[in-house]
Amino acid sequence: MNKTENINEKSTDYVEFIIYRIPRKNQEPMLQLNKKSLDFFSKEGVKYDNFKLGNTENIPGFTNITKTISAASDDEVWMDLLYYRDRKHRDEFASNMSNNKDSQEACQEFMKLTTPGSEIINGEFSRL
Repeated sequence: MNKTENINEKSTDYVEFIIYRIPRKNQEPMLQLNKKSLDFFSKEGVKYDNFKLGNTENIPGFTNITKTISAASDDEVWMDLLYYRDRKHRDEFASNMSNNKDSQEACQEFMKLTTPGSEIINGEFSRL
């Protein structure tokens, strides 16, 4: 059992999200990059999930994310979630990533695969 499998809801008190756009043509290369990155995340005890925007239906009284993050018809909107034990764990993970050559290369590849000129949105949340 790897470290990621040991992480459960009670031990993940800190979550980071990353929302970004990619051209549809980059879907497979991005999936491959995410799979490769998963090994590094697992070794660091970080749980990782990846999602693609599905339902874009408007719900009265709510602002649909498609009004905040516009995507061309040939783009997809993706969201990654990274789960940490706490903020200290996130900081240690970030430090280890910045000192790891493979992680730096993966980060550069990630940027190349996103939609040129698009913004990458991130945020961090603590469990209540």
